[in-house]
Amino acid sequence: MLGDVSNRLRTIDEAARLGRRLQAELGRELREARLARGLRLQDVARALNMSPSQVSRIELGHLRALSLAGVARHGAAVGLRLRARFYPAGGGLRDAAQLDLLRRFRARTGDAWTWQLEAPLPIPGDLRAFDALLTRGAARVAVEAITRLRDAQAQIGSLRTRNEQLLAKTTSPRHIEATPGLSRQQRRAMERSNRNRKC
Repeated sequence: MLGDVSNRLRTIDEAARLGRRLQAELGRELREARLARGLRLQDVARALNMSPSQVSRIELGHLRALSLAGVARHGAAVGLRLRARFYPAGGGLRDAAQLDLLRRFRARTGDAWTWQLEAPLPIPGDLRAFDALLTRGAARVAVEAITRLRDAQAQIGSLRTRNEQLLAKTTSPRHIEATPGLSRQQRRAMERSNRNRKC
């Protein structure tokens, strides 16, 4: 248990370092865009209603208390658009229901399969991951554990997209398995929703 806590803290510290590095990279991009457009610090500062020194500190990555909205505004002032996403990095916190579902599914598959949790997609440059990847010989099955109804529809749509991308770009896995751990009532609600969408 203590090892899990220290690993989680180390991961959080690494994320903080990554955040600072990302902030510096974004600052450089903002500066390069400003210079490419022939704008002075004062021009951008006036558009953003801040001082030229604040704009300079953002471009140098020195302004620590900068929100995503602030970065997006700054980017817009120099002709850039911000796009940010989170990607599974493995080792993140999972809810108890998801862990229980994966445990039960693993018990049903037995020892015939090799399991890998948070398995990255085999698409170069794609940071997304499957909840689990089961391997037995040449056979590979990607698994997504769905435990909440509100997640199920989004997850299934995402699975379809990933399956299409995998089939187009790689030879394995050839099939993605959604493993919903939903209650009977949640499954009925999802089935009704799917029928309504088809109408």
